[in-house]
Amino acid sequence: MKKTLYTVGAVALAFAMSGAPAVVLAEKNSDEGSARAQVSAPAQGTGAAVRGDEEGGGQGQNMQVQDVQTDGPKLDEKKGGEKMEGSDQDKQELDLELEDDADVASSFDDLEQKIEVRKHELDVEEASTTPELRDVVKNANEVRLAVHSLLASKELLGGIGSQVSEIAKDMNDSVATTTNVEAKIQSRGFLTRLFFGGDSAAADVISQEVARNQQHIDDLTKLLEGANVPADIQAVLKAQITAIQDAQTRLLDLAQKEQKQWGLFSWRF
Repeated sequence: MKKTLYTVGAVALAFAMSGAPAVVLAEKNSDEGSARAQVSAPAQGTGAAVRGDEEGGGQGQNMQVQDVQTDGPKLDEKKGGEKMEGSDQDKQELDLELEDDADVASSFDDLEQKIEVRKHELDVEEASTTPELRDVVKNANEVRLAVHSLLASKELLGGIGSQVSEIAKDMNDSVATTTNVEAKIQSRGFLTRLFFGGDSAAADVISQEVARNQQHIDDLTKLLEGANVPADIQAVLKAQITAIQDAQTRLLDLAQKEQKQWGLFSWRF
């Protein structure tokens, strides 16, 4: 009987020594793994979270890896979007409002008033432009005001009114082209100029527009001189034509300087 009790006791003691710690240890490891998984859960996509799940159990690891793969493209798309947005902001392009040919003056005083109102509007637009492009807009506004004056004087010019208006419309489109090209030239970085020189393509566009506008200036001058236009109106329009002429001289000088500026690699092109 004692021998039997001793044997049973020894077996029970052996079981207690071997099995119980294993159960406790397993429960402890399970609790620790769950705790690590809970701590690591907010930090999805990090190495620490993956390691916590590897220690905590295979199922947690699979779920965490899946989260990492899902989050990856989202982050890439966000970065890509920010990069694209930054690239759009770097573009030096101006959306100029073309002059309205419907705002026609009914008298000389009305013409002067319309010119003053438009000048004020252009000054406000210039002041609200970024410093990098303010000079470009200022140069363009001189021509825009002249075009506005020509268009507004249509009913005051008699038989040449329609011809003057058509020429002004053509110059309306031209100033939008030359302004954006000039903005492109002005935004050309130092290193780009150092390696590749001036923007010859932009300079060619300006040269072509200047040639066309010079012909328009000659046509306008002949029309005003050959028509029976009141002296006061003629004086106002001639002053605007002179402003257009000065702008073309400046643009041509800009184009020539751009064509002459060579860079370190200009000989390759």
